[in-house]
Amino acid sequence: MKFFLPWLLLSLGLHLASISTGDSHGDIQFLYLGFVGTNLSVDGTAAITTNGLLELTNGTLGSKGHAFYPNPLHFRKPNGMVQSFSVAFVFGIRSSYLSMTRQGLAFVVAPNMNFSDALANQYLGLTNIAKNNNPTNHFFAIELDTVQNVEFKDIDSNHVGIDINGLTSIEAHTVGYYDDISGTFHNLSLNSGNAMQVWVDYSGEARQINVTMASLEMEKPARSLISYTYDLSTVITESAYIGFSSSTDEIDSRHYILGWSFSMNRQAPKIDVAKLPKLPPNGKKPHSKLLEIILPIATASFVTLVGAGIIILLRRRMRYIELKEDWEVEFGPHRFSYKDLYHATEGFKNKNLLGAGGFGKVYKGVLKSSKLEIAVKKVSHESRQGMKEFISEVVSIGRIRHRNLVQLLGYCRRKGELLLVYDYMPNGSLDKYLYCVEGKVTLNWNERFRIIKGIASGLLYLHEKWEKVVIHRDIKASNVLLDSEMNGRLGDFGLARLYDHGTDLQTTHAVGTMGYMAPELICTGKASPLTDVFAFGIFLLEVTCGKRPVDHNMDDDRAVLVDWVLKHLREGSLTEAVDTRLHGDYNVDEACFALKLGLLCSHPFTNERPNMQQVMQYLDSELPLPELTHADLSFDMLSLMQDEGFDPFTLSSSIGTVNPDRPTRPEKITSSFTGVNLTLDGMASITPNGLLQLTNGTLRLKGHAFHLTPFHFHKKPSGTVQSFAVTYVFAIYCIESNICGHGIAFLIAAGTNFSDALQAQYMGLANGNNDGNATNHFFAVELDTNKNDEFKDINNNHVGVNINGLNSVNSSNAGYYDDSNGNFHNLTLASYNMMQVWVEYDGDSTQINVTLAPLNMAKPSKPLLSTTYNISSVLTNKAYIGFSSSTGSFIARHYVLGWSFGINKPAPPIDITKLPKLPHEGPRKPSKVLYIILPIATASLVICLGTSIILLIRRQLRYAELREDWEIEFGPHRFSYKDLFHATEGFKDNNLLGIGGFGRVYKGVLPLSKLQVAVKKISHDSNQGIKEFVAEVVSIGRLQHRNIVQLKGYCRRKGELILVYEYMSSGSLDKYLYDQDKPTLSWQQRLQIIRDIASGLLYLHEEWEKVVLHRDIKPSNVLLDDEMNGRLGDFGLARLYDHGADPQTTHVVGTIGYLAPELARTSKATPLTDVFSFGIFVLEVICGRKPIEQTAQDCHLMWSIGS
Repeated sequence: MKFFLPWLLLSLGLHLASISTGDSHGDIQFLYLGFVGTNLSVDGTAAITTNGLLELTNGTLGSKGHAFYPNPLHFRKPNGMVQSFSVAFVFGIRSSYLSMTRQGLAFVVAPNMNFSDALANQYLGLTNIAKNNNPTNHFFAIELDTVQNVEFKDIDSNHVGIDINGLTSIEAHTVGYYDDISGTFHNLSLNSGNAMQVWVDYSGEARQINVTMASLEMEKPARSLISYTYDLSTVITESAYIGFSSSTDEIDSRHYILGWSFSMNRQAPKIDVAKLPKLPPNGKKPHSKLLEIILPIATASFVTLVGAGIIILLRRRMRYIELKEDWEVEFGPHRFSYKDLYHATEGFKNKNLLGAGGFGKVYKGVLKSSKLEIAVKKVSHESRQGMKEFISEVVSIGRIRHRNLVQLLGYCRRKGELLLVYDYMPNGSLDKYLYCVEGKVTLNWNERFRIIKGIASGLLYLHEKWEKVVIHRDIKASNVLLDSEMNGRLGDFGLARLYDHGTDLQTTHAVGTMGYMAPELICTGKASPLTDVFAFGIFLLEVTCGKRPVDHNMDDDRAVLVDWVLKHLREGSLTEAVDTRLHGDYNVDEACFALKLGLLCSHPFTNERPNMQQVMQYLDSELPLPELTHADLSFDMLSLMQDEGFDPFTLSSSIGTVNPDRPTRPEKITSSFTGVNLTLDGMASITPNGLLQLTNGTLRLKGHAFHLTPFHFHKKPSGTVQSFAVTYVFAIYCIESNICGHGIAFLIAAGTNFSDALQAQYMGLANGNNDGNATNHFFAVELDTNKNDEFKDINNNHVGVNINGLNSVNSSNAGYYDDSNGNFHNLTLASYNMMQVWVEYDGDSTQINVTLAPLNMAKPSKPLLSTTYNISSVLTNKAYIGFSSSTGSFIARHYVLGWSFGINKPAPPIDITKLPKLPHEGPRKPSKVLYIILPIATASLVICLGTSIILLIRRQLRYAELREDWEIEFGPHRFSYKDLFHATEGFKDNNLLGIGGFGRVYKGVLPLSKLQVAVKKISHDSNQGIKEFVAEVVSIGRLQHRNIVQLKGYCRRKGELILVYEYMSSGSLDKYLYDQDKPTLSWQQRLQIIRDIASGLLYLHEEWEKVVLHRDIKPSNVLLDDEMNGRLGDFGLARLYDHGADPQTTHVVGTIGYLAPELARTSKATPLTDVFSFGIFVLEVICGRKPIEQTAQDCHLMWSIGS
């Protein structure tokens, strides 16, 4: 008995549903009867279901899935020839639409498992248009294809094919099997939803490929479906992977593998179909049936309970309800809930009141979750100025980060409430220390001088180092707050204005505080950085003297602080102007320097004032302070203020209108096509009632219609294309309202012969070889009902302007702009509603306007599309005008009802009352609706409420996010996963910008603001990934500098770590230094980039609230904006610590070649290790060489230069 139990366990192990064996000669075989517990390598939508099915696609549109045996197999013999092998598998294809599916699946042998660059909605997930049929692909596949694609020479839409390195089969056959008894061929349908079995056998000696098929219950037929001779030794690599690939497009298909067996040099093990898992039900999932009628009383009670619960919930939510504004989409700081702020301030009680200003009150608060002390500014809601101040602070300080600026942590917008949340400054405002009563603690000189330098540093950042110029417009002691270490921070940005560098601020009102306002500001109302410099000069005098700018209780010679200090300067008694509360305990040279600098900054003439860059250089002793001249000492501010007056300024503008006389040119108008001579081909025809029918519902065909004679488009003698206009009325019918293949295009072409255009693609205009070719010489406006990633289509319902191909130079969602309010209204091209299109080209401005509207509307004044493109090089002198259309795998009919055209004049209007009528098309296939009639009306209400709640919960769960404790103190905007998903089109590969060590970066366009962003999706299976995410959020998330890549926001989702940045259109610097395809940077550009990065590093090391070590400075981490300005990015390795402390780092991180010697030796990073990296970066930019080049000498760039 003691030997029986091990023997029994061994026997059971050998009969498991999954068996895999191999020997020393490389022979291997395995058998999977279901896939539970297997270790297959899956990607994309592929997954193992709970009942053991291998599901390659899950119904997601435009997706792909792969599954591979996890280990590579050795396919070659010692002589290099591919060995014999045999494979069998059972599959099934299911779809919501029983009559049709899109894409199929393939068994594949490939050198690796990486198919990331394969298109998700085409090519069965195996390849893309650029790599299709490339010999370097080295894959062998058996395709089970449910689409007839003319481009791949498919024989039909239900076939088996042998594929070598691409989707063009070397041999194919309609799906089916040969009867063993009679030899008769029997068709099978891949779209039937039934499970089928496939056998693939390759003979290494005979180089014979046999493919056999049968329905599930049958034995393997004796005669193969396909038998083809091909030497796979030219294709399959010595080590290769075996598995399956599939993809979907517009139909929610699901592809399943139920069982799989494989053997090398022998027959694949037989699959016991009785032990296979079951396929799910075909078609849409049936609705559950209600078997009993709910009693009226029970139903009414349930409705009452649900209604009461909803009322209680709504009342609870209404107490803390908030408003969301459009401008918040691009905004950074955290949005607090009113509930949290209410509790933090204990209901805004007076005991927590810190102060009251002109626009509202400020309360101290403590956030419950983080225990963070905050200051909550509650802006007065009855003041219109209050709303302006609120928006001003959110837009300006909300996105500004500097150690000497008060940080805005977040905000809240509630009906009747405008709230801003700041860092809490425990030492209050500076004015309380300057004007305290005798006996109270005052500031010593060192503290005052440090505050002066801090505010100067903050102003320099606002004026020159942030991404925009920010003018504070209210610099004064009461707006300077002191932190726990008595550092000065400039706050209260309620009057701030910001504008682009290199432009002028347009202000028409003088705002600020009397005594701090520059003379020119009072006179003209125009603020500038120099008006801030003036206020800073007054502030500097105020801090040094301990006196207010204007004191009406004093005599005239002492009333104005500037005049009083000037008087002491003239008399040589400048030290007498210093605050007497210092009791002489101060640095005399520094105090006199501060007073002179204050006078220089507050000079009444702007050309005599320094800018803040110069002020900082004076304060840091980098420049000597210029001596004040006799003229500087002669002005009298009081008299200047009394003499200034206000002159009215009138703003006016004029708009010139040009109406050149133009000669009349040919025009054409067609309100019906009966009796009209058009050149027709393909499916195009004229119906008896006068419709131009381009397609007639036949699948995968095309149709064209052209005006019989060409038009002369070029002017003489310039050769440029003349102005022209066209309008037409069209309609598109599709049997499925949400699924429609291809659309219709108006075009101008050199000829009418489009015989080489594909019938099932390219809208009947081109093919895979000539698409986009400049020799095509056609201009088209497409009305497209199919989203094709190959052509970068924006969606499956758009209008586009095309030049020589199907990649639109400009496109827009189909719709129109309302003339009354400017709102955009969507239109559905495939709705079978008649619509009118206007296409206009201005030969002088080369402007193309495309407008769309429902038939019963006048032409909207705002075009749907407006783009500039000179088509003189596109159109030939003689060209034909007409229409083109094609159908794909779906029944569609394309009609043109009326058409007019004019050269050098508007297209004649179409009288819609004279248009022919569209035919009555049969009703579209109705969706399956479960009608459960209940005798009690309240029971129906229960079903509606229950369904709505379930849908709402499912919708919220789909985009469910995680919230972390550290987010409370975080600045940038938290994006919803839903918005980022749509912005990147589902993180599709065609939006992929690059791949790094921790994740991928995608280009995206935010749905509401249309702002272009770069979305970094950090790998969630990497521990380093979460560390990088936190590092970037904590550091760059709160940094703001014009030479640092801005983090717009973030998203934290279960299994997803996502950062959202500014999109840098010019890419990274290294591509310009080393990529031969990129233009070479000029010396001026390189020097500017070096200065930009130096400015950014100075901000990180000295000017932000903490010291930030970047630790990875190199050209690939420097991105370039539209104007080729350098911006430092990628803060994944960044570390930050307090000023005056030492960084604690224990690991050497960075990039070889940029690491300082002491970092490699001690692992301790410092600002100087960043400086070392910056030095290597400077050499690299100047020399155009990498830090280390693998040459014969194997030299480092720095040592090479030194030698």
